[in-house]
Amino acid sequence: MNLHLELLELRKTEKRITSKILDKLQEMENCKGYLKSGYSSLFDYLVRGLGYSEATAYQRQACVRLAREIPEIKQKIDNGILSLTAVSTAYKHLRRKPLDEKRSTLKKLENKSTRDVKRMFLEPMKPLKVKKSEYSDKVCLRLELTHEQNNRLERLKALKSHKWDLEGLLVEWIDKELKSYENIKFKRSSSKNPRQISNRLRNYVLKKAGYKCQFPGCESKHFLQVDHIFPVKIGGDQRQSNLQVLCAQHNQWKGSKFSMPN
Repeated sequence: MNLHLELLELRKTEKRITSKILDKLQEMENCKGYLKSGYSSLFDYLVRGLGYSEATAYQRQACVRLAREIPEIKQKIDNGILSLTAVSTAYKHLRRKPLDEKRSTLKKLENKSTRDVKRMFLEPMKPLKVKKSEYSDKVCLRLELTHEQNNRLERLKALKSHKWDLEGLLVEWIDKELKSYENIKFKRSSSKNPRQISNRLRNYVLKKAGYKCQFPGCESKHFLQVDHIFPVKIGGDQRQSNLQVLCAQHNQWKGSKFSMPN
C-alpha cells in the first residue's frame, strides 16, 4: 500500500514536471532561442538538443503550439484531464481550423483514452503522395498520382520506351537533376546587381557547404538558401567569399536581426 501511495505521489510530480517543461518550451518557441543554438526548428531542438524521440518531440511541439492559442490546455494536462497524445492528435487534425472549433473539439477529448481519441479522428484523410519504407537492402517508394498525372507519366514512358522502362526513367531523372548541381566552374560576376548569383556559383557554394546549413550547430539539409553574409542593404555583394548556405529558418532569423532598429 505504501508503494502505491509513493507511486501516486511520483505520478503527480511527473505531471508537474511535464507542465514546467511545456512552459519552458513555450518560452523557447516564443523567442526562437533554438536558432541561436544551431537548431533549425523547435522539433529539431527537441530531438537533437534534448534527446527526445521524434514521436515524443512531435507531441510536445504540438502542445506548445496549441497552447499558444489555448493556454488553459497546459493546466488540463497538468491535472490529467487532457493527455499529451490527445492534444497532439487534435493538433494534427485541427491546426488550420477556427479557434472555436479547436476549443470545442478539445473539450470533447477531456478524460478520453488514447484509443477513444484516435477513434474520433478516423474520418478519411488525404493520402500521402509518396510513402517510403526502408529495409536493410533496399528502399521501397509508393507513389500516388492523380489520373491526369498518371496519364502524363504514361505518355512520357511511351516516348522514352526505346531506351528506358519506368524504373530507368526515374533513375535517369534523378541523375539528371543531381548533375545540374555538379557544374561549379564559375566566373566572377560582371553584373552590378549584388543579388544576382549564377547557377554555377550557387552550386559551388552549396558543394563547399556540404549541402547543409552552415549556421554553427545546425545540420539541416532541407530548404537551403544561399545567403549574403554581409547583407546587400549594408553593402554586401555576390562574391563567393560573401556567400554562405543557411536553412530557411536561420536565414529568416538572421534577416530579422539585421532589420531590428539600433
